[in-house]
Amino acid sequence: MQRFIYILFLGLLSASISAQQYKKHVLTKDRLSIDLSDGILNIIPLNEKSIRVQYQIENVKEAQEFVLINKPNVPSFGLKETANSLKLSTNTMTVAFDKKTGVLQYSDKSGKVFLSEKANTRLMKPITIMGEPCFVAEQGFESPQDEYLFGLGQFQDGFYNLKNTTRKLIQVNTQIAIPFLVSNKGYGLLWHQYGLTYFNPTNQNITLVKNAVNEGEKREVEVTTTSGTQKVSQQQSVYSGSFSVAKDGEYSLMLDLGDMDSRHLVLIDGIDVINQSNLWLPPAVSKLVQLKAGEHTVKVVCKSSNTPSLGLKLSNDETVFNSPNAKSLDYVVFAGNDTDEIIANYRNLTGNVPMLPKWAFGFWQCRERYTSGEHLVSTIKEFRKRNLPVDVIVQDWQYWGKYGWGVPKFDETHYPEPEKFIKEIHYLNAHFSVSVWENLNKESEIGKEYVMKNLFIPNSPWIDIYNPETQKTHWNALNKNLFTLGVDSWWMDATEPENDALKGKQTYFGLGDFYRLTYPLFVSKAVYEGQRITNPEKRVTILTRSAFLGQQRYATINWSGDIGWDWDTYKRQIVAGLNYNLTGMPYWTTDIGGFFRPGSGQYKDEKYHQILTRWFQWAVFNPIFRMHGYQTETEPWKYGEKVENNMRSMMNLRYQLLPYIYSEAWQISKNNSTLMRPLIMDFNKDTTAVSQAYQYMFGKAFLIAPVTAANVTEWNVYLPKENAWFDFWTGKRFEGGQTIATAAPLDKIPVFVKEGSIVPMGNVIQSTQAKQDELEIRIYTGKDATFTLYNDEGDNYNYEKGKYSEIVIIWNEKNQTLTLANQIGNYKDQTTTYTMNIKWISGNENNGVVKTIKYTGKKVVVKK
Repeated sequence: MQRFIYILFLGLLSASISAQQYKKHVLTKDRLSIDLSDGILNIIPLNEKSIRVQYQIENVKEAQEFVLINKPNVPSFGLKETANSLKLSTNTMTVAFDKKTGVLQYSDKSGKVFLSEKANTRLMKPITIMGEPCFVAEQGFESPQDEYLFGLGQFQDGFYNLKNTTRKLIQVNTQIAIPFLVSNKGYGLLWHQYGLTYFNPTNQNITLVKNAVNEGEKREVEVTTTSGTQKVSQQQSVYSGSFSVAKDGEYSLMLDLGDMDSRHLVLIDGIDVINQSNLWLPPAVSKLVQLKAGEHTVKVVCKSSNTPSLGLKLSNDETVFNSPNAKSLDYVVFAGNDTDEIIANYRNLTGNVPMLPKWAFGFWQCRERYTSGEHLVSTIKEFRKRNLPVDVIVQDWQYWGKYGWGVPKFDETHYPEPEKFIKEIHYLNAHFSVSVWENLNKESEIGKEYVMKNLFIPNSPWIDIYNPETQKTHWNALNKNLFTLGVDSWWMDATEPENDALKGKQTYFGLGDFYRLTYPLFVSKAVYEGQRITNPEKRVTILTRSAFLGQQRYATINWSGDIGWDWDTYKRQIVAGLNYNLTGMPYWTTDIGGFFRPGSGQYKDEKYHQILTRWFQWAVFNPIFRMHGYQTETEPWKYGEKVENNMRSMMNLRYQLLPYIYSEAWQISKNNSTLMRPLIMDFNKDTTAVSQAYQYMFGKAFLIAPVTAANVTEWNVYLPKENAWFDFWTGKRFEGGQTIATAAPLDKIPVFVKEGSIVPMGNVIQSTQAKQDELEIRIYTGKDATFTLYNDEGDNYNYEKGKYSEIVIIWNEKNQTLTLANQIGNYKDQTTTYTMNIKWISGNENNGVVKTIKYTGKKVVVKK
């Protein structure tokens, strides 16, 4: 069969791929199949607001289904045919097929078109890779001028709105590729491919020539940039070229170095349009540039070991996905009244989000690295001594010592009797997380079992995690050597796997090129499923560096990798995190202060202290609150009393907000909400709000506006329309629809609360082990408000069995009454009596009026 397909592909190479003429159609109980001249176009309703499109030649398609794991009942749908079209409709959306052009167009119940394919852009070009037949699959979509596009994962290029940008979707350190988009036009788009994918690929290649260096010439040269003269070392090369464009306009420029680099530097006509440096940077980066018609010169600087390519694409109001190693063309369209509904629909098909343990929302203390069990314990003791709240301490790599690289086992030389130091960490009301890799030493005792069972990818240091036997063996090794000792959480590092290592390799499922994006999904699967079987009472918590579609179902937290530390890097993390959260992955964090830091001088460098403090303030309002740094003592007291005090006050605030945060986390698991919310989620009709790249909602109440520049005492904040807003720190009220200059001293991050919000805050505690039975219930008046206060046992799965409580709190603006409804549900060791201090925030002289009540689970009505 495979030989037949291969011969077929060779025959098709000369065929006209774009001539996809309509021949006939067949309607079955679960799909509409349209026979075209070259293949079959299947339109498959997955539910009332999700439609899958598959274009196949000779019924070739990907045999594996990694993403769309939930199979709901086929929704009712109907078909209407005219001379020119076929229209398949569910109760809420319609997809129309144009018999003449082959274009698919999507509309809502009212008939409004929200997405349309672009004519003559459906492409299936037969090719081969390493002797295996496949296709180049490409599809273009119309993109109106006023469209905003978000998602695609986590990238370091600084783009927030992705319209017209170009990206190379691969998994590498600091970059997470997730081919899922959401639009302000009311749809989500999942490009269902597992291999390398290009988003808006360039179509004009620029020839680059490596500058020759004469024998004996000094290799270190200088390049002038807008940030000053920069030296090019002997490990780097300079490439030059020229190009012309036919018309004035905006162009997407993409540099692809082929491998990771430490420098992204592109100069056009002597001006640097791309200029980034870090020890690790992704292979590809893009930029939108304005170019005049005519000739231009270009210069590129990169590692001498890399070979750069440079391409251009004129912005033309289209969205294109291109996968060069595909079995078929496959995508899913999600419709929704808002972004929450789109993401809920996506998760319902790809897997819902389990609850993380309560302690995961506390502070994570991490550094590269702790060197012994005693070092870990003494650090937690110092946190407790200084009244610095903390819930997790993390052991980074190399604890394995004599056992060899990546072996999940403590070297007893520095970690004697590991179960004892872990028990002491637990005694100090903290939890323990440990770094684990998938490229363990093959010569080690543990590694030999993998070798004996042929569980490594051939000619690779990485285990073949796709193999079910590898997943079982890997979990057994982690369980025997770590989990049974008391490890609480997993730091699955380098899960891309590092450096795009699947390319050209054979895996359990076949050639790795077809599965380059999916390795982290299976690492998470192995650990999540292994732990749940081993100990179904303990919630799985996985911190991992990479992700793929559907990974939210495995209790994962992602972080932005080995980033730098300057202001530009910090700003790029904000937009990276917002776009990442719009791919349906709700738990994300960064290395506070950057992974690569400014060396030993950082502890007394006030300029660095400023960015560290601002980054720390922002991290309080990240889903996960975590410190880390390369070869750095990251503990707050290492930076002096001023920094420590600022950090303590912000840590205290994080812990006071735990009742709010944990309740919002419950809404993620129960109702598919999102905690870190780009403004498209709540203010899609306010185009100024949607365009804000450095502001977002934290839950439904808080507007966060992190300070991203040095030496400021005021910060401009846009307050979205149709709401009034209260300064969190002062209670002052502002009307929405305006930009205000707000105070931003070094010890404060600008935070506003939307009118019609209820925010529960607890007393200051040092860990989540302590009860917060005294709450301040803040009512931000002006509109009706509702909040559901949630609690459970904190670190098991009894909530799945109904062991939790909800207290619905309702503010009636007209009657000026607050109702605390009867508690719903119960759980072991629950708080039976809350002391609740009710505080109304109204922005006038009555600001802060307080009434205290005792709540015992029975309905209470409080009049202001």
